[in-house]
Amino acid sequence: MMMKKFFDLFRKNNNEAKKPDAGMQKLMQMVSMTEEQELTCDEVFALVDQFAELVQQGQDASGLMPMVQKHLDLCPDCREEYESLLAMMKAADK
Repeated sequence: MMMKKFFDLFRKNNNEAKKPDAGMQKLMQMVSMTEEQELTCDEVFALVDQFAELVQQGQDASGLMPMVQKHLDLCPDCREEYESLLAMMKAADK
């Protein structure tokens, strides 16, 4: 429903009855997934080590820290930081 509103707004503002390009669709999808309360990149950066430790221990990190998981799902920079940290932790365990 939310995506339809974005598409309608896009069409209205562009005076065209065409579907937005892939980049615009991705942007609109990301905007539609935002919530009123979200963590910033700085806040996630402060928590990403705890999140990675939970994952490394086999715990349900996304269930315990859902706002961090949500941010990682949407933010490629923070996700890259998390994945690098997790890879270093796995390498250290060997």
